[in-house]
Amino acid sequence: MAGHKYAQVRDHLLRRIRDLPVGGQLPAESVLCAEYEVSRITLRRAVDELVQDGYLVREHGRGTFVTHPRYNLKHRERFVNEVTGFHTQLARQGHTVTSEVVAQERMRAGARLADALDISRAASVIRLERVRRVNGVVHHLAESYVEEERFPDVLTTDFTSTSLYVYLRAHHDVLLARNEIVVGLHMCDEREAALLGVADGSPLLLATSSVFAPGGKPVIHGTSKFLPETAELSFDIVADVE
Repeated sequence: MAGHKYAQVRDHLLRRIRDLPVGGQLPAESVLCAEYEVSRITLRRAVDELVQDGYLVREHGRGTFVTHPRYNLKHRERFVNEVTGFHTQLARQGHTVTSEVVAQERMRAGARLADALDISRAASVIRLERVRRVNGVVHHLAESYVEEERFPDVLTTDFTSTSLYVYLRAHHDVLLARNEIVVGLHMCDEREAALLGVADGSPLLLATSSVFAPGGKPVIHGTSKFLPETAELSFDIVADVE
């Protein structure tokens, strides 16, 4: 649970520093370690992420201070030892995440989706496509597929202000344990360009993911197409130390 422990400390610290003015100083490491009952390694990992995201700055010999957050420019999706999804991550940081559903339909799986979801090619899947906005600004185009037989209500649920990840946990008791991600470059077509408000042929950051339940059963397969000027992806690969 070490990975989750550091994430809990990070999220609590993030809420805490919002009540501090720019230039406000965090308590000493020893004080925070005692308060959160974690090791220095776990605490430093939590603080390191807040430094990387522009919420905190370290000054040698003086301490760690609140600074102007970099999220005014970019919103980062972080892939760590927990599967939370973009909506939950940004909401934790105090942002408003909304989705415009542009497609919510059933279709046959076919070869590619059958392999990705470990189902029959003749099986029916639900395709959910959304333009996602952060604080009202277009951020990325998300496309998700789930097996209709397992999750038939996904076809009619309103996903304007909720996450597919959160919905499946709350209504189907599905734990999302692992996310396999492949990142590449995608040149958007005319339809995607219109949805995202960019020129046809603009480069997008493409993340293709397969999300699995404990035991290895695929739950969601999909893609996210990000605008490079407003998004970045962060991968954090670590070994448990506690």
